[in-house]
Order: sequence, then C-alpha cells, then structure tokens
Amino acid sequence: MWQELMDRFLGFLPARGALISAAVYGIVCYSSLKISEKMTSSYSLPWQKEENRKFREKMKKMEEKK
Repeated sequence: MWQELMDRFLGFLPARGALISAAVYGIVCYSSLKISEKMTSSYSLPWQKEENRKFREKMKKMEEKK
C-alpha cells in the first residue's frame, strides 16, 4: 500500500539524475553569483563605490550653495 502511494505522489517527479543535475547547477550558479559580487566589491576603485559617490554629490551641492 505504501509503495503504491509513494509511486502515485513521486511519479510526477523527473528522474533522480535530472534532479541532482538541477540541484548542482543551482548551487554552482548561486556560488558563482556570490563570488562575482564579492570580487566586484573588493576590486572596485574608490570613486566607484556608492558611499563615495554620495559624498561627492553632497560636496557638489554644498559648493553650489556658496
């Protein structure tokens, strides 16, 4: 009875190899995305960083007011 019930629920899933391949592909994509973000932030030049850009804009506004 349990085997029939399990076959009925799990019968819609793809083959085990396809599921494992999809999981590995997802892990590789996620890890490469995180590595890319980390390298981009660590190798960005000082004027490319967001906080420095905001500071420059603030300084420009202060100079324009003078």
